Amino acid sequence: MDSVEAHRDRILGLTAPLPAVTVPVADAVGLVTAADVVAAVDLPAFDHAAMDGYAVRAADVATEPVVLPVAGVVAAGDAEQPALDAGTARRIMTGAPAPAGADVVVPFEWTDRGVEQVRIDRRVASAQNIRRAGEDLVAGAVAVPAGTRLAPQHLALLVAVGVESAAVHPAPRVAVLATGEELTSGQVPDSNTVAIAAAAAPLGSVVRSFGPVPDDPARLVARLAEAAESADLVVTTGGVSAGDHDVVKAALRDRDAFWFGSVAVKPGRPQGCGVVTASGGRRVPVVCLPGTPVAAYSSFRLFVEPALRSLGGVARRASARAALDAPVAVSSDRTVLLPARYVGPGRVAQLPGHVGHSQRLLASADVLLVVPPGAAALPAGSEVEILPLG
Repeated sequence: MDSVEAHRDRILGLTAPLPAVTVPVADAVGLVTAADVVAAVDLPAFDHAAMDGYAVRAADVATEPVVLPVAGVVAAGDAEQPALDAGTARRIMTGAPAPAGADVVVPFEWTDRGVEQVRIDRRVASAQNIRRAGEDLVAGAVAVPAGTRLAPQHLALLVAVGVESAAVHPAPRVAVLATGEELTSGQVPDSNTVAIAAAAAPLGSVVRSFGPVPDDPARLVARLAEAAESADLVVTTGGVSAGDHDVVKAALRDRDAFWFGSVAVKPGRPQGCGVVTASGGRRVPVVCLPGTPVAAYSSFRLFVEPALRSLGGVARRASARAALDAPVAVSSDRTVLLPARYVGPGRVAQLPGHVGHSQRLLASADVLLVVPPGAAALPAGSEVEILPLG
């Protein structure tokens, strides 16, 4: 049997980041930057007041109280102001451009709020309450580095620094193709398609279902070809074991571009992967998962999620770890995945009554414990790898 790592690397070898496209910033949420995005303008673009008050020279308010004549009002949106004369103040509103020469804004609360003249009752140090041009980010500096999945706060920053469009990796298009007569007949609900689609969407993918497909190799090949035309990755579920009606394996195993075999993982030993060629010679990776729902979903987390991250230009997620709250007894020549829940910060406990095919237990879990092959009983406090399910 191949190791989990060997099969994951096999699948990753079929993928590469999708070619970059340039999109308007407003349309880029959830996509991953293909290159550093640099600021086009300073942030802030000009010196401005951080609060409502009076723009003054710090030297004129070095003692308190002090009374200064008020030489006008500056509101947000006003044009650039003439320089502030020494010994004067100017009423100023939050966001308004600071007059040249002013190096502090005295909050209204520290004054008598005078209109013709103002009494300032507290000493104010230089540079208080004025935001200087470029203090957050200067033009030409990296605003968002390459490999960042763009969230709303990133888009706001890019707009603020004058960026109108960005080079990003497009959202991977995922086709899900469930197989099995039990699904097409309605004897068993197609929960795999729902689970795979729901797991792929938050990873920034666009998902479309092309199943279920009956146990007919010719129909499977035709549907697979149809799916590949509009997909960057095809995920099949079912039909990869050694049974008489394992349609995916039967239809594809003799193709040079496909591999089927056993992976040392429980659940999910039968696995497969390969490539189909779409129109224009485009090579589309195919990941073939087992059909048992728990094995299919666990395999998605182990093998498909890294492939989607690769296609989307996202760095491989670092392994997560947690401490066992109670002992875990398991002995196997395979990596064993056990449903568990968080019981405190960084602490997890295996759910009781584990059965490898129990969808009920999987639905109750926060994570899967990844117990390596050959591990002896793990005492409480042992640190183990975990596979998040959310």
